[in-house]
Order: sequence, then C-alpha cells, then structure tokens
Amino acid sequence: MKLNPLEIYNKEFNKSTFGYNKSQVDDFIEDIGVAYERLLKDINNLQEENKKLKEKIEHYQKMEDRLNNTLDTMQDTIADRVEQAENEAQVIIKEAKVEADKIKEKAKAEVAAEKRKVEELREQKNFFKIRFQTLLQSHLEMLQDDKEEGLRREITELENEYEQADEE
Repeated sequence: MKLNPLEIYNKEFNKSTFGYNKSQVDDFIEDIGVAYERLLKDINNLQEENKKLKEKIEHYQKMEDRLNNTLDTMQDTIADRVEQAENEAQVIIKEAKVEADKIKEKAKAEVAAEKRKVEELREQKNFFKIRFQTLLQSHLEMLQDDKEEGLRREITELENEYEQADEE
C-alpha cells in the first residue's frame, strides 16, 4: 500500500472507549507524516540526482565512445601513413638502387672508354716512335750515303786531278 503524506495527515481512526490518547496519536501521525514527507523529498532528490548522474555517465560514456572512435581512427590513420611511408621509402630505395646501377654502368663505360683511349694513345706513341726511328734511320742512312758519295766524289775528283796532273 502506497501512502502519501496527505493520507497520513487525514487518516481518522474509529473511537473506542478504552482507545489510545487522541492527542498522542495525532502528534505521532503528524510526526510520521513529516518524516514520511521528508523521506519522499529525499527520495525525489536522490532520484533526481541519480537521474542527473546517469545522464552524466551516459554523456561521459558517449564521450568515451567518441574518443575511442577518434583514437581508433587516428591509430588506423597512423598505421596507414606509416605503411604508406614505408612503401614510399621502398620505392625511393629501389629508384636509388636503379640510379646507382645506372651511374655504375656509366662509370664503367667511361672507364672502359678511357682505357681504350689510353691504349690507342700508347699504340699511336709506339707507331710514331717506330716511324720516327725509321725516319731517323733513313736520314742517317741518307747522311751516310751522302757522306760516302761525297767521299767518292772527292776521291773521284782527286783521282781525276792526279790523272790530269800525271798527264801533264
């Protein structure tokens, strides 16, 4: 049975000859009514406070859910960006290796070309050395031939002079 303070205050009892003292019963009912009214107010206040606290808890739970969702989204985004950065790094490394290989090949080709040039220059040097030696040798031979021929001419001239002198 649910009672409200008004029912307690207005409650009337049947009278009996040897019943309770009316003023004591009225005072007691009055005290009960006040206590009951205070308890109802306390219950209402506690229920209201409970409702507000539940709303706050719900609000904080929603906020926690949003923060968790945001955190999950951020972690996913970070993971995606890290993966993307790693992929980009791999691509950069591959491109750098390809570029390095190209540079190495180009350098090898240049070294080979320079070696060929040096070899050609050596061959040209040897060729010019041989030609120069041959030229010098032929000039020396020509000089010797000229010298011998000059001596022969001189001898021939001297012989001719002696022969003329003898004839005279």
